[in-house]
Amino acid sequence: MIEPSSATIHRARTGVPALIAACGFAAVYLVTDFVTSAAATSAMPLPNSTAAAAQDWFAANRLAAALMGACQAVSVLFLAWFAAVAGGRRSRLWGLVAVGLMLLASVCAWVLAAVAPGASPGTVEVLRDANFIAGGTAHVVALGVFAFLTSREGEFGRPVRVLSTVALVVSVLSLSSLFVFEGAALILLGRLLCMVWAISAGVSLSRRRVPR
Repeated sequence: MIEPSSATIHRARTGVPALIAACGFAAVYLVTDFVTSAAATSAMPLPNSTAAAAQDWFAANRLAAALMGACQAVSVLFLAWFAAVAGGRRSRLWGLVAVGLMLLASVCAWVLAAVAPGASPGTVEVLRDANFIAGGTAHVVALGVFAFLTSREGEFGRPVRVLSTVALVVSVLSLSSLFVFEGAALILLGRLLCMVWAISAGVSLSRRRVPR
């Protein structure tokens, strides 16, 4: 009888935690809008809205902003767990970068909720832009790189690797949102593709069994 290698045993044992972490990452993020909308008195201004409009919203919806930041933070804590159990040496670093960027966005949301009533329009604009870039384009690009590298470092099948490549391309293209507002749609698409990839990778890992 051939004994399984320690690497094979490790991959088999991390499959279920990876799947749970991936599902938690996606599920908590996807309910963020519902939680925020339920607590808000009006729709959140778009990123291209005026600083005055953003200030008015955060000042009037401090609880909603706090909940939004909390949901985003919890979501990427699941991502950190996923990166720890599924990522390789290089990819894990990019996963943690993605986590850190979203945590920065959460902090910006909390600070906006705290200072919006009396802050200057310039302060609000800086915080809002930091929130959008850190939690949007920068986070999604890091997430795409993490997905791509993880798929190459691990023993994943072709579908998982192809999906990671598509997610990376869309994520990088989301950088266009920094110049053209319509590019923001690619942020959402890139994020969703990375979430689908993470769940697919978790399923792939969880289906592995230690050879007997």
